Amino acid sequence: MSKRITIIGGGSSTFTPQLMQLFIGSEALRGSTVVLMDVDARRLQVMDTLSRQLVASLGADLQVESTTDQRAALTGADFVITAISVGGMDAWERDIEIPATYGVYMPIADSIGPGGIMRAFRHIPVLVSVARDLEAVSPGAWLFNYSNPLTSNCIAVNRATRIKTAGLCTCSSVPRRPDYLANYGGVAAEDLAMPAPSAGLNHCAAILQLKLKDGRDAFPLIRAAATQPVVKWGLETYNILPYCWTHWTEFYPQFTRLDEPYRGRLQGLKTRYANAVHDMVGERARAQRWEDLAGRLARGEQAFSTDVLPKDEAVQVVDIMEALIRGRNEVHVVNVPNRGAIDNLPYDAIVEVSSLVGSYGIQPLHVGPLPEPVAAMLRLHITAQELTVQAALSGDRKLALQAFLADPQVAMALTPEEAGKLLDELLKAHAPHLPQFA
Repeated sequence: MSKRITIIGGGSSTFTPQLMQLFIGSEALRGSTVVLMDVDARRLQVMDTLSRQLVASLGADLQVESTTDQRAALTGADFVITAISVGGMDAWERDIEIPATYGVYMPIADSIGPGGIMRAFRHIPVLVSVARDLEAVSPGAWLFNYSNPLTSNCIAVNRATRIKTAGLCTCSSVPRRPDYLANYGGVAAEDLAMPAPSAGLNHCAAILQLKLKDGRDAFPLIRAAATQPVVKWGLETYNILPYCWTHWTEFYPQFTRLDEPYRGRLQGLKTRYANAVHDMVGERARAQRWEDLAGRLARGEQAFSTDVLPKDEAVQVVDIMEALIRGRNEVHVVNVPNRGAIDNLPYDAIVEVSSLVGSYGIQPLHVGPLPEPVAAMLRLHITAQELTVQAALSGDRKLALQAFLADPQVAMALTPEEAGKLLDELLKAHAPHLPQFA
């Protein structure tokens, strides 16, 4: 059954080739049309050419279109995938470095904290405009959002429209990947009973139970073998397995300690509980390598081969699309309104939770409560996220300040006066991408 699939941010040299390969490999999507939409016409043209080459070389039954017109791209869509980065890596760099001058050290800065809040301010108006256009031209479509900060973005789309939406993340594929879980040690992938029930917020969710196929509890085996500090802490303290532990370090301020002195540049510094702070030098080089490769392939300057294209087993959107199309009733971990699935988080919060995907859409499964100390921390973040969404949609500086003050990272490090000063400096630095705060 042919479908119309739109990628907003279709000029991405990393994400789009991965998606195209997944579309091509999907029996359920044969005969479908993939529409690439991007505001950058040059990058869009490169991805259009590369995607057509990929389809032709593999003899795939897919059509490719591209456009810079958002509403035209959404017209007639069955599925929409959003993967945007307003301001690009320059903006991300400012999200890391400006808070660091105030003593707020965030290893990634794309989910919560000052950097995550500013990214939400940039992304929410764009994503809401996509959802509103979709509501006008294709109201029955599914919108799958990969853009960070995923939780705030999904809250905004749900508040502003009635579009069916779910947030997806490479992290949320982990509870379905026994090979990944086996890397923690103590268990063999083939012995694990999958998928494992999971719950939390995006980038701070945990596997609540993990069993072997013979019924034994796998947690004691992993706990005995695990060496990563955050994973061991989660298992030993709360008997849960934090599966996106690099991001967990940002949700708990005590985990953002540096192992090297800060001397005016945070990027690249080693951190005590994760690996190192994201460095845009490396990020830009990685993106440029893929863009250069895509350009050479598109121009015919290099022999085309799928072996050189990026692959990521953690991108699960096509599995979810297939489950919806075929009515498979599979369990996936997605980000949707809680609706009582997690007992001790708010009913209308956007949570990352095991959900049934199939004939009746996406339905969160009741997984019970999180350990109360974990839930209490997440409720603080939910409050900050709600305020972030209100500020992003309204352009109200007072609400933006309230979001900063509610954020645990800011609350730990800054006085109210310092928080206001940091907010104003970030609003000024990002002003070209924040028209709502003008």
